[in-house]
Amino acid sequence: MSSIHEDLRRVAIHDRDFQKTSVDKRIYCVPVDEREEDRLTTQHDVLFRYFGHRLFFANIESPSKILECGYGRGDWVVAVAEEFEDCEVTGVDIYPILITDQPDNLNLFGYNLNDRLNHPEVFERNAYDLIHSRFVGPGIKTSRWSGYVRDMKALLRPNGWLEMVEYYPNIQSDRGLLSSQSALRRWYETYVSAMERSNRNPRIGQRLQHLMADAGLREVGGSVFHLPIGGWDTDPIKASIGRDNLAMIEELLDSLAIWSFTEKLGWTMAQVEALTNAARAEAQDVSLRLYIPV
Repeated sequence: MSSIHEDLRRVAIHDRDFQKTSVDKRIYCVPVDEREEDRLTTQHDVLFRYFGHRLFFANIESPSKILECGYGRGDWVVAVAEEFEDCEVTGVDIYPILITDQPDNLNLFGYNLNDRLNHPEVFERNAYDLIHSRFVGPGIKTSRWSGYVRDMKALLRPNGWLEMVEYYPNIQSDRGLLSSQSALRRWYETYVSAMERSNRNPRIGQRLQHLMADAGLREVGGSVFHLPIGGWDTDPIKASIGRDNLAMIEELLDSLAIWSFTEKLGWTMAQVEALTNAARAEAQDVSLRLYIPV
């Protein structure tokens, strides 16, 4: 799969729907069904609230062009298009989901981010005020990351901004209560093994600043946010966010494991379910005060 496409064909794998071509070509092997769409919407809502109801951190008041790489369910890209009605907004994703009531200033394309970001019908060099890339790690080859960031830099206008967000999926305890034998730790180590066999870097979030600096971007900065899992925080706002995030994380543990654990590690679904169910049960334990680094 390369360049522009409108491939929405699905294939059922262990009772979940995946994009057929994406699985066949080993691009983005995560479900694309309604259950996953609901997870993506919750994920967007959780981050939007945690980030203080900000869609981005860059100081941009009147953008003329914005690009999102990996628009997923479309929640972020639609919100940006609605907030900046005079801005031309473009979203690209390996699975180009159709969006009801799509804003007139929003254009969506199916695109494989492992390809160069240079298709003239989609991208414009030196043009974008903001490029937003979020949670595309499972779909990008390890060797592609440097080129991916360089490609985005080439699309930015002078003084434009690039914002990137990725999980570090090693869920932590605020009280240091997770041992090497905990279900969440075992899930993470299994996921790392599966992703490395898939030519993916599950720790890529830790290298984003380095990649940006190497690409020649200026004023590079970054932050690690501890997104709470469960309602343990004494701050009622963060507790509410944490409760919603728990529901999202429970789904994430399943979505990321189904294909990778069975196809790359040879696990049975019974083995996958046993570990993910144990990890979910652990995630529900508020006494652990869990969070996921973002």
